[in-house]
Amino acid sequence: MFKQYYKKGNFNLYHADCLEFLPKVKEGSIDMIFADPPYLLSNGGFTVHAGKMVSVNKGEWDVSNGLKKDFEFQMAWIKACHRALKPGGTIWISGTI
Repeated sequence: MFKQYYKKGNFNLYHADCLEFLPKVKEGSIDMIFADPPYLLSNGGFTVHAGKMVSVNKGEWDVSNGLKKDFEFQMAWIKACHRALKPGGTIWISGTI
C-alpha cells in the first residue's frame, strides 16, 4: 500500500514512483495529475546559480539511460497517467528547456 503524502477533503497527494503506483489505481479515477519527471540532466555538468557555479547532478535517478530508454520511460509513465485519468481529466507536466 502507498502512503499518502497529504490529504484534505477529497484531495489526495501521493509521493511515489508512478510506474509502481499508477497501475494500482482504478482506471479512469483521477481528476488531475501533476508530474515533475526527471529531466535526465545529471551528466557531470555545471550551471550558474546566483552568480556561482553549481553542479547539475541530482542523483542516479536523474542520469540518462540513452535516448531510446529515456523515450521508453517517458512514454510508459505518460501512458500510465492516461489510463488513470478520468475522461476530460487534466495532466500538468513540469519541464525545462
